[in-house]
Parts: sequence; C-alpha cells; structure tokens
Amino acid sequence: MSPNHSTEAETAGNPPADGQSSGRLYAVSTLWKTPEPSASLAENVTPIQPGQQEQPGDSETGDVDACLAWLDDESAPGFAAPIANPIRAHLRHGKQAFAVNAAGEELYRWATEANALLVSPDHRVLDPNGRLLLDREANGPDAEAVIPFPVESRQRKASVAVQLNNRLIDPVDGVLPIRSSLEVEVRSPANVARRAIATFLIATRAESILSGRVIDADRMRERCPIGYEAMTPRERAFFDAEVSPATQGGLAQTASELVWRYEALATLQWALDMQFELTWPDERADLTSTTRLMIDLPDEAIVEQARLRGTAELLDAAELHYQSLHAIIASEQTGKDLSKVLDPGVVCERLIALGWVCGLIGETPAEATDDWDATSEWVERGCPI
Repeated sequence: MSPNHSTEAETAGNPPADGQSSGRLYAVSTLWKTPEPSASLAENVTPIQPGQQEQPGDSETGDVDACLAWLDDESAPGFAAPIANPIRAHLRHGKQAFAVNAAGEELYRWATEANALLVSPDHRVLDPNGRLLLDREANGPDAEAVIPFPVESRQRKASVAVQLNNRLIDPVDGVLPIRSSLEVEVRSPANVARRAIATFLIATRAESILSGRVIDADRMRERCPIGYEAMTPRERAFFDAEVSPATQGGLAQTASELVWRYEALATLQWALDMQFELTWPDERADLTSTTRLMIDLPDEAIVEQARLRGTAELLDAAELHYQSLHAIIASEQTGKDLSKVLDPGVVCERLIALGWVCGLIGETPAEATDDWDATSEWVERGCPI
C-alpha cells in the first residue's frame, strides 16, 4: 500500500484502508469457488451468508448488507459517484461473503485470488489490496485502486481488443471486461434449446405479421407446446394478440423489432453447436439454414439432444459482441461510420442470446423465464454495468 493512500484516508476522516483500525472487514467474492486462505489466515476468515448477522446481536459490525446499504440510498453522497456502478456490478455478481478479522499482505493476497472487494462497517469499499474505492461520503477512489476481475477476464478483453484493432475498430477505453468462467452460471443445454424454440416461434410470428400472411397462433401453439411454454409473459402477449385492423399498426411495429430475433436464434443454435460457426457480426444469418434446422427436427429431439459449447468459447463470443456494441455506441457519438464492419442489429441480437446463455446480467436465477426480456432490455440500454 502506498504511503499516500493512508494519508488520503486519514485526511478524509476515515481509518487507514487496510482495515486495522476498524478490526473487522467483510469480503465479497464473485467466484463460485474461492481459494482456501492460508493456515494462519483461515482462523480469521469466516464464511457468511449475505444478510446474515456475523454474530447475533452484534450491533457494532452489523451484517454485510447493512454495511453496503448506502450504495442503494440515493441520498448518500457516494451513491452517484462514477465508481459506484462498477462496485454495484461486482456486488450483484457476488457469490460468497466472508467476515474477516485480519489485515495486511496475507489478506490482500487471498482477496486478490478470491476476486473479492473488502467492505468495512464504517461504509468503505476497498479493493483486494485494501485501497479505498469509495465510501459513503464519496471519498475515493485511491489512484491505485482497481475493480477486481480474474486474469481470464482481462486476457479475454485484451484478445478482443486485438480483433477489433485488426478490423480498424477502436476499442472503447474504460469498458470493463465481462465476467469469467469462474463467475458465471451458464444455462442448461435443455433450457437453451427450449429458448431457441420459443425464439423461433416469435420470429416466425413476427415475420408472418409483416408479410400480411399471418400464421394461425392457435395452430402454432398446439404444434409447438415446448416453445410456447418457454416464452416470457411479454412474448406470449405478442404471440397471442389477435391481428385485426385495430391492432395491426401496433403489432406491425412490435413485429418489425422481433423479426430480428432470427439473429438471436442463429446465435442460440451456434451455442447449441447446431451451427458450425458464428461469423463476424457484419454478416446476417442465413435464414433458410436457420429455419430449416428448427423445422427438420422435432422439438422434443432438439431438447433431448441439446449440448452446449464450452463456457470459454461462449464467453469469447460474448466479449467480442459486448465490446463491439460499445464501439458502435461510441461511433454514433463521434460520427465514425462502422456500418461496413459491424451490423448493429446483428451485434445486439447476438449479445442478447449470448448474454442470456451466460447469465451476464447477474440479477435473476439462471433458469428463470422472463430474464430473457431483462437481458434484452440490458442490451437495449447499452449494457450498463
């Protein structure tokens, strides 16, 4: 820890960021499996559940959720600090929490390996090396403090930056990497297969409305119960809507958006290893091939035979499209034309599919139904962290 850091923390009216003055810290890790602390540290690191009192009736330290409540309090000065959103994203992806009665290099090594933020009862959030990121009064971040990401995530982001540069696309500075295979919960193959069938039904219904040759929804529902059951409430509302002169205008507008789901479908097929490759996102899906795959196989067989590509391969694709979307957004602000190297519609639809498969938004249970819509909204908002 730099001497300047301790001085800054003390000047702000806080104890040193190494936690020694407070005598108690919490560690919040985004990893499903954290490394074992060393023998000398282990007795001072106790697993807890978020929301659980570390000791019943202990009003001095409270629980980890109470220590972090100010991050959701709009009246707190630190709520709107730029670093607050990355902190909230880390906590949203938090898998394990620990009560810590230790400080110093041994703790910091373990916290780094555990990809953990450190939280103090006096409303400070520290990086794995004990440097101040932010406190309730908006002090921070320390010049050397960092939001932790596993090496895998940082390497994946760097690899994508090379790919973008090779196509004369400028990666956007400051965009954080997506989560690693150590942090995400990839959905089950059967669940992805059911989602693919539902997406096929929605895209087909949208296309039929736009063409004026509306497919009978009742017939589709009877023939494809698996897909209908997998739809989100919002999708069912569109699918079940009666097409009439009174509803035609609104349905056509929605259909013009949902017909793009063919791109998401092709991506889900790739994730299921039904498509050989996922081309660079300047090329739209081959609709004949995409639809034929869904028509030629019974829905039951698609689910029963479902298998997913490896998590690393899925995350590689997700990172590429995540960084590509940020490049598109930046280009709209600078006036740079990327239309010949990136198709915004393709990028967005692929990212919806990949983000959902990999659970990138980190807010809803992995097997929930309506989080497809939540992922879609996340992409539409520009993937805010």
